[in-house]
Amino acid sequence: LFTSAHATTSYPVDQKLYDLYPWSLTYYYGQTVSAPLVDVLKLKWHRWPEHLQSLELAYVLEEDDPFRQLMSPLFGVVELALDTSIRYGANENNIYEFNPYLIFRWANLPWNHVVTTSFAIGEGVSYDTSIPAIEKRQNTDTKRLLNFLMLEATFADPNYPRLQLLLRIHHRSGAYGFYHAGNTGSNVVGAGLRYLF
Repeated sequence: LFTSAHATTSYPVDQKLYDLYPWSLTYYYGQTVSAPLVDVLKLKWHRWPEHLQSLELAYVLEEDDPFRQLMSPLFGVVELALDTSIRYGANENNIYEFNPYLIFRWANLPWNHVVTTSFAIGEGVSYDTSIPAIEKRQNTDTKRLLNFLMLEATFADPNYPRLQLLLRIHHRSGAYGFYHAGNTGSNVVGAGLRYLF
């Protein structure tokens, strides 16, 4: 009786975690940086006077979902996400941003019993209520609707992997002309928390 009353819940630490708790809520805070995405990946950037805060709701597609099965040779977990953000600073009015997108996640990593980890890439669209200053600094043919790209790593205690620390790059761009927009791409780097339920 004593053992059962004080037993700890055992959680999976691989992609089964996301199937067991398919919903997630994320809070993210980031700093806008003035550097191309390639330089951001090399950790070479300068701060731009703008910040971003986001709330995001995501849902994991069922294991038998045809699209998830199609992607399963590359990604174990596929999620639908809606990110809502507010950009502020840069001597401009607050800008509201809406990013519906797909998340493709790797979660079966050999060290997950030590630190439960996942890596993800997201792809979708991004709509801003006005053009951020960093995107129009070198162009006039700018658009509010652009491509959205997200790169992310998550880390959690294996004893409670439902609460995750995340590091993220939040990227908007014209996708090499696909959106017929002259916007300079914008990048935000930051951290946040995610809870799976």
